[in-house]
Amino acid sequence: MPSPFARAIAAAAATHDRVMGELFTFAPMAYQTDRNAPLIPDSSRDVVQHVRCVFAEPAARAAAGPFRQPGVQPERAAHSSERPYVSLDLALLPWRPRIGDQAVQEDTGRRFKVHEVLPSTPGFVRVSLNGV
Repeated sequence: MPSPFARAIAAAAATHDRVMGELFTFAPMAYQTDRNAPLIPDSSRDVVQHVRCVFAEPAARAAAGPFRQPGVQPERAAHSSERPYVSLDLALLPWRPRIGDQAVQEDTGRRFKVHEVLPSTPGFVRVSLNGV
């Protein structure tokens, strides 16, 4: 059972999405029998239009390995990435988003592919996107 604070945060997140959100269309995609082939529309899950979620432009994320180890760290190549993301209320979709699903920003027509789905506030996920 979520704490009163978790319920309050989830309610605030839903209000924030209604005020700041943009409309997206989510289209489920599936692998063919050959996993190396391009993804095809998933007929077992419905396309959902007019989903209001907060869209954030790319922000740099760095991942260079362990950073809390004492002592001298060996030199190694580091990498960073920039991806836009949406904060998605899971109650708005009848299915959970998966890697490879497509999202279309309805105002601009920009198309994205789901890169990863990260946990967020209870009942929400942060969906990292790649441009298509």
